[in-house]
Amino acid sequence: MSDDFHKFVWMDRLRGIAIIAIVIHHWLLFMPYKDSKLAVLIHTIAGTFVHLFFVISGCGLTISYFQRKPFSWTEWAKRRFARLIAPYWIIITLTFIFVNLAHFAMPAFITESYSWRVYLSYLSFWRNFYSPAWQLNPTFWFMPVILGLYLLFPVFVKILDKYGVAVLLGISVLITYPSIYLFFGFSTNHQSSFPLFHLAEFSLGMSLGYLQLFHPGYFDKLTDLELFCSGCLLYAIAWAMTTLWEYGSPYNDLFTAAGVYLIVLYGYRWVTRFSPLISARVLTQFSKESYMIYLIHGPIILYLAKPFLIRATGPEANSLMMIILSPVFCLIVFLLAKLISPLINSLTSH
Repeated sequence: MSDDFHKFVWMDRLRGIAIIAIVIHHWLLFMPYKDSKLAVLIHTIAGTFVHLFFVISGCGLTISYFQRKPFSWTEWAKRRFARLIAPYWIIITLTFIFVNLAHFAMPAFITESYSWRVYLSYLSFWRNFYSPAWQLNPTFWFMPVILGLYLLFPVFVKILDKYGVAVLLGISVLITYPSIYLFFGFSTNHQSSFPLFHLAEFSLGMSLGYLQLFHPGYFDKLTDLELFCSGCLLYAIAWAMTTLWEYGSPYNDLFTAAGVYLIVLYGYRWVTRFSPLISARVLTQFSKESYMIYLIHGPIILYLAKPFLIRATGPEANSLMMIILSPVFCLIVFLLAKLISPLINSLTSH
């Protein structure tokens, strides 16, 4: 395996792939256009890439924990606040102000306004449990979930360190699936997700990080053709669960996460073989700005692109045009994130 993998560069590249897929997913999900099976297929597949973020997050935190000696949980919490929470608070505050002012000034353009309760539910990471808040930014269901997993990380990394990968995954699965079963009546979609619902795939990422650090021989085998085929099988199982089982959707995330991870990892290796310099530069740049891209792309779609498109073309735009515009939108959001990031970092780094 190449030196890139042993330097953990691959995580950044996979993060770049994941954020591109998520932006395309939300573009095709939120924008209005005539029904198209191709568009639905693209946004459905792209949406499954969110599970890569859970895997990569668990992996990255674990590698950082075992490499940083001595490790300070206080410093760790400060870094997480500066990188994760503070920028999120800034973006949701600006979104809330813009939407309400735009609704007051141009109610035909922005048709909804939101109360202070909605705003506070985002600040407190309670929005997944307060349904009136879901529509302000549907993409932010991820934030309370990932924060909850970060809060659980100190406990589960100790389990990993003391008992190993098998025990960590076993405990995580035994927590994840009963949690889904117990709270299924409340949470039937991502908007109301609990952190525990995604603990198994987060722990899968932790296990992968641990294996790469301490058992690289096992990790190296993940890019074999056999594992790629296994990833396709897991992805197919996840699809079958949602298609053939009425209650399958909440239970298939671990299969989706493992399948997407193995498929994308194998695909990434082939892409880098054919165009190592271009792919590396592009994916690294998207990875670097991935969090800011995530924070801003939803409001831009919902409150700028969508209203303008409806006024320009009506509610039934051509679906092929929307598919073609999706990578263009990715590039625009990337450039905006690159422009905004220095300012946000200057506000949150002190």
